[in-house]
Amino acid sequence: MAALACQAEKYDHALFNCQLAVEKAMKAAIMERTGKPHPRIHNLGQLAALVKESWTPAEQQMFDELSAFAVAARYDDPPWAAQYASRDNASRWIDAVTTFLSQHLS
Repeated sequence: MAALACQAEKYDHALFNCQLAVEKAMKAAIMERTGKPHPRIHNLGQLAALVKESWTPAEQQMFDELSAFAVAARYDDPPWAAQYASRDNASRWIDAVTTFLSQHLS
């Protein structure tokens, strides 16, 4: 979905979908590992701690940055969009999230 949104020049939606892809993958991993429902949160850092993997500082920073996309990209935050919602930034995040998911949560 993120790539399709980027192709349609909906860069804010592309970024939101990057965050959502990581969130859903982490929630699935939590449920698989614990056999219990996932928490109803969007903070990727908190979800990552529940997955109980060893995360690099760069991955932890990625969780923090992507977590901000959950609200700002979804609920029309013009200052945020002016700073983040660009083709280059969306493409960079799509690549980063695709790599992360293939390496850790697939």
